[in-house]
Amino acid sequence: MKLHTAYTCLMPTTKEEARRGCSLRALLTGLTGAVILSLGSTWNDMMIKGSGLATWNWTPGAICVFFALVFVVNTGLGWMRRSWALTKPELAVAYVLILVANTLTGRGFSSQILPVITGSTYYATPENDWGNIIQPYLPTWPLPQGRDAMWHFYEGSPGGVIPWDSWVWPLAWWGIFALALFLTMTCIMVILRKQWVEYERLAYPMVQLPLAMIDDGSSDSAAMKPLFKNWMLWAGFAIPFTLGSLNALHNYFQVVPTVVTYLPAIPILRGMAAIQLRISASMVGFSYFVPPSIAAGLCFFYLMTTVQRGMWGFMGWGNKEVAMGAYSQYTEPDIIHQAMGAMIVLVIGTLWIGRAHLKAVFRKAFTGDPSIDDSDEILSYRMAVGGAATGLSVMAVWLWRIGLAPPLVVLLLSSAFIIYIAISRTVAQGGVANMFPPTNPPDFVVSGIGSSVIGAKGMAGLSICYAWSVDTLILMMTAVANGLKLLTEVGAVHRHRRLFGGIVAVILVTLPTSIGLILYLGYEHGAINLSSFYFNNVSQYPFRFMQINVDTPFAASWIGWVHTAAG
Repeated sequence: MKLHTAYTCLMPTTKEEARRGCSLRALLTGLTGAVILSLGSTWNDMMIKGSGLATWNWTPGAICVFFALVFVVNTGLGWMRRSWALTKPELAVAYVLILVANTLTGRGFSSQILPVITGSTYYATPENDWGNIIQPYLPTWPLPQGRDAMWHFYEGSPGGVIPWDSWVWPLAWWGIFALALFLTMTCIMVILRKQWVEYERLAYPMVQLPLAMIDDGSSDSAAMKPLFKNWMLWAGFAIPFTLGSLNALHNYFQVVPTVVTYLPAIPILRGMAAIQLRISASMVGFSYFVPPSIAAGLCFFYLMTTVQRGMWGFMGWGNKEVAMGAYSQYTEPDIIHQAMGAMIVLVIGTLWIGRAHLKAVFRKAFTGDPSIDDSDEILSYRMAVGGAATGLSVMAVWLWRIGLAPPLVVLLLSSAFIIYIAISRTVAQGGVANMFPPTNPPDFVVSGIGSSVIGAKGMAGLSICYAWSVDTLILMMTAVANGLKLLTEVGAVHRHRRLFGGIVAVILVTLPTSIGLILYLGYEHGAINLSSFYFNNVSQYPFRFMQINVDTPFAASWIGWVHTAAG
């Protein structure tokens, strides 16, 4: 059976099976997988430095762990005794928890937080004068204190001893913010699920693989799932596995040939721009499930942006907006603002199309209208709306406490969730496996308001926000969106408040596990030896951004607003 037909061949799930979906063993299995993935992906990023398991929205780490669960563990249990194997809804529940965990580690949060909250201390030197320009304006309560503690973290501590008194309270404050952020994302996706899944019927290409992996086919008596008996799966798996293995072995043994996946770029407009071509197995796989009209649109806008970049360079219009940070310097600021404007329009259009559903959600939340059914959600609409409002309020107070004025808090959170919803919508509809947002909330705020208005204290608060808002290559909101779609297809969302509790448990377990492992590795081996990207680049980006804007305050970019409106 072909992979793409698995979606249409799923056997209907009975209510009894759906209730079993959120069984205790399913939740514990998912939580165990989350811990394994948390430790494994963190170790991979910091020690092995292999392919990123927690870097992109196609969540390779979750797919690997789930593959092992379904093909090895569940098949083995089924062979020993059929009743021991997890059912289709139970596997779906376990996958959602593993999927959520994949987005919390790595670039999703845990690998970002420690570099950002330590970089201003470790990298302060007499030459950059951060001791006078930056440190006096930074709040102390969310940052670990003590130069010796930071020095030992970056360069290793005798005996690997961790000075917990420097870390406990700052990490606790960040834990409050992280819990509010991720639960708000979850609540928003609960609110939008029915609109996207049932009314608009978005494609959700990334759901098709796990959906096929748990499909029982025409009979559920076999221990091994039908997908794993299909030779086409293994043939398709063998090709990228072989190519990747050759490239990996080539790094150790030069006699092993390497396979080039980056093709020669095609220059256009007298070399002012180039169309980059690359062979990506993940993109080929997921794009197979993308509707042709969506795929054509993605290609068209990529080509249009490339041509525009070339024309801007050819005409001499391209310039860098120095006030924006490193994450917004990959292309011309005009294109960045246009792309941000397009995201704003996408989100406004999404909300406008779903206005009837949103009215029903709020009517159910505030009046309890019995004619509106929310029984197939993991949270009631009242809890979802209340949870989102509570989470946003907690984040707003937290951001105000680090030095952001209330108007800046509103603009920062608004731009953040516009980007999050736009990314989630794009992934749900287009299956874009590798996606980098055009800009990020701190840069957008600085460009739109001007650092001359924000001031040094506000810039300090924005620089700290680099820990959670800038490098959104992998996002929990997209994981929840895909997870809710999967649960809908197998009928495992019927009044299961347990699943929301499982998501909370994953957050509470995954973040301490992965952050704790990074702390241990830092004091044992020296963080500077773990990952040069995180503990050299990420740890300095926020404060270079602040230094530029404090040394030379910039006014608001009115041309940026023009291009945002044009986008």
